Amino acid sequence: MVAGAYGIDIVLLVVAADSGIMPQTTEHLKIIEMLGIRHGVVVLNKIDLVDEEMLELAEFEISEFLEGTVLENAPVIGVSSITGKGLDQLIEEIDRLVPLVNEKENTGRFRMYIDLIFNVKGIGYVVTGSVLEGELETGKDIYLIPGKGKKIKVRNIERHGEPVNKVYCGDRAALNLAGLKLEDYERGMVLSDKPIGETSMIDATITLFDYNFKIGLWTKVVFFTGTFECAARVHLLDKDSLEPGENAIVQIHLEKPAILINKDKFIIRNSSNDLTLGGGTIVDVDPLHHKKRNPKLIESLQDLVDATVNSNKLFNLIKIEIKKENAPVFAQNIAKKLLKSDAEVIDEILENGDQSVVLLNRSDKNILVSADAYSSYYEAVLENIQQFHDKNTILEDGLETKEFYGKFGFGGNEAGKLFLDALMETLVEEGKLKKVGTTWAMAGHEVKVDPQTQEQLTWLESVYEKVGMDKPYEEDIAAMALTRKISKDKFKVMLKYLYRQQKLAYFEGEYIHHSIVDKCRQLLLNDIKDKENGINEKEFRLLIDGTKKFVQLMIGVLTQEGVIYKKTFFILITDKGKALIGE
Repeated sequence: MVAGAYGIDIVLLVVAADSGIMPQTTEHLKIIEMLGIRHGVVVLNKIDLVDEEMLELAEFEISEFLEGTVLENAPVIGVSSITGKGLDQLIEEIDRLVPLVNEKENTGRFRMYIDLIFNVKGIGYVVTGSVLEGELETGKDIYLIPGKGKKIKVRNIERHGEPVNKVYCGDRAALNLAGLKLEDYERGMVLSDKPIGETSMIDATITLFDYNFKIGLWTKVVFFTGTFECAARVHLLDKDSLEPGENAIVQIHLEKPAILINKDKFIIRNSSNDLTLGGGTIVDVDPLHHKKRNPKLIESLQDLVDATVNSNKLFNLIKIEIKKENAPVFAQNIAKKLLKSDAEVIDEILENGDQSVVLLNRSDKNILVSADAYSSYYEAVLENIQQFHDKNTILEDGLETKEFYGKFGFGGNEAGKLFLDALMETLVEEGKLKKVGTTWAMAGHEVKVDPQTQEQLTWLESVYEKVGMDKPYEEDIAAMALTRKISKDKFKVMLKYLYRQQKLAYFEGEYIHHSIVDKCRQLLLNDIKDKENGINEKEFRLLIDGTKKFVQLMIGVLTQEGVIYKKTFFILITDKGKALIGE
């Protein structure tokens, strides 16, 4: 019944005049309501088998039965399939209802459950189903999903038995498919002209029928939607138990992957599959795994339900997806999740104008972040840089952009990195930050050196200056610094300060005093200025009377300066080096 009724707009509820309301009639009506069908006609069949009094009793029973249901005001038409009585009136009622059916949203995506597959000799495989979304033409490629994503070509189409070139949402369609193999197919699979990601976990709302049955925090059920059926577990999120007639927000864990779309309807039965429990609406086909049911989660889920079930506004769904990301995200990723185009998502944000979503463009990529998250990042950047200044008053530097990657969890988030670039530039434009070298500093930050620190800096500089033509061993100097109450962190900051003040040179983690560099540079450049082939490392070591490790460090510093270069084992002077010594 679920497979047959799924996706239809008008229902004919048939009741036999000689039998009256049957148990399956009650179940079918509940499923009709749960599937969201809002229009219908009650067909009181077999009127030729009863007299007038029995007919009146049957009509009265139907009236009572439908009270308070979606078909409460549906017309009841008496018919006889034997005599044909009432059939013309039934057709008139159907014609009257058709204009009342709302136009279906054009999703730009074809989707159809297969309810029958058969092989026609000389033609190949044919599948039938009701078109749930979009349209499809002959000659087009479609996907059979979930599966390997193999494309299948549409050879021919029939609609209600008539050959056509195109079918639309709401049509019954028979498709002759080239490339389909029977072993590729399993009941419950979907045909679509666009790839749709499979899911095994969904967030949804459910309502229990008013049978004497309730469900607990975790309940095993059988899940039905379209022609798809599988065992599942229902996890209540906003309640500890669900009584008959009540509704709840749930997370459903499916035992096999399905192709589902937000707002799809579903039915659940008990685990033994002999009692229909209720049904509901899917609100998120790609949710986070909700292990903890805290108030913040419940509030977020209630917003999601409102945005999905009670609103047709795309912007609400965009906000929910951005909130789930909890970080800057590319607009194309949100569009993909909502099965929309990038342009649709961007246009919706620009047209909405409620300022709850911030749209940035960086490197020709559109980045989205919630306004709340933007404010948090904005304040966190300023707070972290100010804290750095407070701890490192002697440094003009601030923090590099990459130092925020770990703090904000942007290590593997390209959108987050581009967002940070844009945020830093905004803070500079607003006069909050300034660029210092490769770092960002507070606009009003000034270097402050107290007398004690100045004394320590003078001592540290003198230590490096006294090293001479030997490689400085930072660990030994750091140990000496500790005896002068200079912590390891402060020691590193002081080295940076001396580097910024051009007292020390730096190369690959090593510091050396500039006076020593100046002396070595002068000796080396004067020696090799007229030597076409330069000198080797050993000759350089003899020239300055330094250790082997010191020579390698010095070559690195001078190469970094651009005054020398190495060719195999030899050190040669550059044009910059020649200009420096006036050659």
